[in-house]
Amino acid sequence: MEEEGKMKSKKLSILFLCLTLASCMPTPPKPRQIQNSFQIEKPFDAVWQAVIEVFAELSLPIMNMEKASGLITTDWISFDSSKVYRYMDCGDQSALAFTQKTRRGKFNVFVKKNDDINCEMKINSIFETAVFYSGGVQTFPCVSKGALEAEVYKRVTEKIK
Repeated sequence: MEEEGKMKSKKLSILFLCLTLASCMPTPPKPRQIQNSFQIEKPFDAVWQAVIEVFAELSLPIMNMEKASGLITTDWISFDSSKVYRYMDCGDQSALAFTQKTRRGKFNVFVKKNDDINCEMKINSIFETAVFYSGGVQTFPCVSKGALEAEVYKRVTEKIK
């Protein structure tokens, strides 16, 4: 009888631990449909130059840039609190309220020449929350709200009017 009581107590302790750990996990964001591909009625060289200028104006850290393939990739960018909620949805992270974290992203821009006077610009974003603790870093995925993509598109098209 005493053995059965210890077993029941152990099972309850394990159940409580599992529930406690589960409540500390953030709720992932729901997938979104965003516009990340844009047709631009301008020549490739003009669009490429405008993208480079926009990256410089926004101080985006370019990791790779290759004009022949039309690809520019960034390194990880930490976003300040004023832009975080405009650019990304990280789900419910209230369980992480008292932890040290940063929200960051990286993206690539692909400019494709369709013909002599038309291009397509595609922007792919990856966002995440990085939570820092004594044992290291754990990351949780976030999803784009489409605002960063729209902002880059707007700035590029303003430059090539």
